[in-house]
Amino acid sequence: MFKKNYYLISLWLILGCLSGLLISSFFGKTEIHIPIYHNISNVLERTSPSVVNIWTSEKFRDWQEQYNKLGRKFNTLVVKERFIPNGSGVVFEKDLIVTNFHVIKYSLKQELLLENHLGERSAAQILAYDAEADIAILGVMDPIDLKPVKMRKNIDQVKIGESVIAIGNPQGVGQSFSKGIVSAIRTLNDKKGSFIQTDASINPGSSGGALIDDKGRLIGIVISIQTTTGVDQGINFAIPVNNVIEVFNSLLNR
Repeated sequence: MFKKNYYLISLWLILGCLSGLLISSFFGKTEIHIPIYHNISNVLERTSPSVVNIWTSEKFRDWQEQYNKLGRKFNTLVVKERFIPNGSGVVFEKDLIVTNFHVIKYSLKQELLLENHLGERSAAQILAYDAEADIAILGVMDPIDLKPVKMRKNIDQVKIGESVIAIGNPQGVGQSFSKGIVSAIRTLNDKKGSFIQTDASINPGSSGGALIDDKGRLIGIVISIQTTTGVDQGINFAIPVNNVIEVFNSLLNR
């Protein structure tokens, strides 16, 4: 009887430990790697609701057909407005999006649209920004399916060669993923602080998007590419998430 109870208690202890590891890994509290949960497809499925496409408004002149009082048709130049894909953003908290300031700098008094991974759209407003840090905070105006991203707490332990994934809206084609590694941690001549360099493919439109680790935790906000052609050449940079959090809290007076 005692032996049977011993095995039963041991089984419950093992199951309890495994459950604890699973829950801890889910919330990013442990480095334990769970193959099924951390399979790249599952990671991307869980992370995609945390990244949005940002559309900015653009005014342009175009010819438009009109009719005079006699019914005669003529063409005249008019000012029209349209939305164009201009970058990406990351869901930091409920209804709060973080992106790069340069993504929205020419739309400070114009309308913005957010598009989630399902194609649902919401109007957005600019709540605060820090031009020097190249960080802006947007507020979500309409209810769409969004999920705050999980943050990596031990950002100082990011290692060269570590696998990372960039999520964004390159060239306005829609949400896309690209895999690479951390190539270096370095400073940039025209910016303060250190940046994460990666060879994960990043193109115009990816700015403001997420750089995540292989567990789906945010390690940086994509900021720029270094290129001589205008497209990705494998030298790309992200602002470390701890720096972003510091600016985020400062802008919200926390």
